[in-house]
Amino acid sequence: MTKVTIKPPSSDLFYVTIDGTRAIDSLAIGQLWQKFGWKNLLGGLNAAASDANRRTDTAHASLPIRFASENQQFVQKDGSVKKGNSFADIVIMPEGRDGEGVDAGNWPSASKSGNVSQINAANTFIQGFILAPACNPATSALGSGARVADLVYVSSHGVRTGDMFGTASNDIDEVDPFFILAKAAATGGKFAGVKWLILSNCNTLVNETHNDWLTLMTASTSFRGILGYHGTSVAADPSSGADVTFVNQLATGKSLKDAWRQANTSWGMADRWVVVCHDAAKSDTIAQWNGGTLSGVPFAPAPVIKLFDENNLAGVAVTRSSDPFQVFWSIIAAGTTTKITPANRYTKGNKIKPGSTISITVASAPKVATFAAGTVIEVTLIFVREDYREPIDVTKMFTITAKTGIDPTVTTVRRNTQRADNGVDTWVMKVTSAIASVTLGLTIQSNLFLGDVHHNLPFWLKAKFTAPDGTGVPTFDFIHDAAIYSA
Repeated sequence: MTKVTIKPPSSDLFYVTIDGTRAIDSLAIGQLWQKFGWKNLLGGLNAAASDANRRTDTAHASLPIRFASENQQFVQKDGSVKKGNSFADIVIMPEGRDGEGVDAGNWPSASKSGNVSQINAANTFIQGFILAPACNPATSALGSGARVADLVYVSSHGVRTGDMFGTASNDIDEVDPFFILAKAAATGGKFAGVKWLILSNCNTLVNETHNDWLTLMTASTSFRGILGYHGTSVAADPSSGADVTFVNQLATGKSLKDAWRQANTSWGMADRWVVVCHDAAKSDTIAQWNGGTLSGVPFAPAPVIKLFDENNLAGVAVTRSSDPFQVFWSIIAAGTTTKITPANRYTKGNKIKPGSTISITVASAPKVATFAAGTVIEVTLIFVREDYREPIDVTKMFTITAKTGIDPTVTTVRRNTQRADNGVDTWVMKVTSAIASVTLGLTIQSNLFLGDVHHNLPFWLKAKFTAPDGTGVPTFDFIHDAAIYSA
């Protein structure tokens, strides 16, 4: 591997890391990125008087920001753990150290369940900070100021709605993610100053997220692209190994895109890496970035954004898509029915738990104006993803309480074969007369989770319909608009 000479930045460039899990990968990439002459945005914050490793954000006093040092720990085939390199840097940990929901000396409780308000406050701030990561060293405050991170690195858990969250979120009621993609897109969010975003998490660049990413990317003239995954990512320690390879590849003069591909291929993720970027940014290198010579991104007549992965090395255009018909959840409480949408699915009371009364609506538009009598509709329940570690059996999880527009007999079958321990996961319904939509009413039994209890994660729906003449729509993943979250 031949390294090239990369001159220091012609003017200050900053990065920032945000971590919701074990922080080793954030520490690794931060420390290594400094070799390019960059500075940590968090270096503009003062050390706390009571703890030299803590950094003080005067605008968000309870936000966990720490200088930390950790060793890589690689699990071997025999179960033993081999230590790797040690890395140290300053990182934001919105759900506490290593995402465990505790921040000793800063948050009030030694138990994650006692820090819910602090976690939600931190996560709420990070929602906007990822898009506009500013720092004011004069006041030791984040969220404002002229100093902005050019690169944002996020390490967390992720799901196919594009949401990102820490370890503590899975264990506590009513904790919201620290980045809700659909919310950012729906509320006018835009990148401010950031040029590249690295997402070290699972599934946050799957096809179903592209409409929202397009909204954010085309709203900003500064932003260039995203490195991430449209499959599962590895855990923090091997991720740190991939980051080391990534930086080493950049040091040879490779573009961000090609270095990302090489790093993930080396660490067993050749089929999972993805880059979504402006076509004009596909060849960005650190030398160009440092030298202030990145090519301009044309926005007229329209920006060209492409996806690159192992099956599309030359890139394929990312364009907006629409669902072939409509499927959505509603929740019924105190006599009021609320349709669950990407904008309100985190609203308190709109998450589901045992005893919740809910419904699933399937509407024929835009494919057809109405379902013909005799049309068969199948709706399949998925939790997080098809191979996620939680069994599904809709007959044990739900009681059918109402049927509108469908035959009284609703049958159940198993369609998802990626989990051997699944029971039936699909409702099969027949339309009784020409109608624009049908509804299945449900009450959640005491066994919403047949295995471990998981909080703040999505149940979403696949669906298909077949008319008596054989026309219809094959199984489609309604991840964006038919997701509802566990409380």
